[in-house]
Amino acid sequence: MSPTSSRDAAPVFAGVVFLFGGMAILAGAPRPAALTLVVLAWACGALWRIGSIDGQRLRIDPWWLFLLVGAGALRQAQTVGPDAEEGLMRAMAGAVIGFLVGAVPLVIAEAFGRRWPFQPGDVLLFAALGWLLGPWGLLWALPVGSASALARHALVQRRRGRSWLQGHVPLGPGMAVGAALVLAVTALDRAGLGLG
Repeated sequence: MSPTSSRDAAPVFAGVVFLFGGMAILAGAPRPAALTLVVLAWACGALWRIGSIDGQRLRIDPWWLFLLVGAGALRQAQTVGPDAEEGLMRAMAGAVIGFLVGAVPLVIAEAFGRRWPFQPGDVLLFAALGWLLGPWGLLWALPVGSASALARHALVQRRRGRSWLQGHVPLGPGMAVGAALVLAVTALDRAGLGLG
């Protein structure tokens, strides 16, 4: 997908999903349930495209990243009443932690003249995931995502006949898996179908 088609596809996808959510509300579906499904569809669709584009081109697409941030904003907007401020603070704390998790290693590597362990797009992805999931969700998604990214890299390198120690590891596909799992568990818990 080229940058131009990605720029067009992300807003179209967001609009179609939001339209279906609105139609579900008009058809009598409870508003919180419909908005939760819109958030899940936006987030999972954005994660899918971020992961696939990064896996193919080693690039985090900003248009799908904006959609992921929009899903996080809508998720926080669902919180009404006295919990609204707490939800916003949780999202902001997650974004700051995600940014620091990516930016601090870049600053340290630059200070010592080393190769960057991440790219700036990965830092923005961590911040967006923190905004969507909050700090605790991010702290679960990062290790699951890292393990998934390394496993995918090892499989791709094996298929190419290379050592898994060679080449760049695209973090997008693994982080998409980790974030989707945390988001699904959170959604099930909110729906009363939690695992615990």
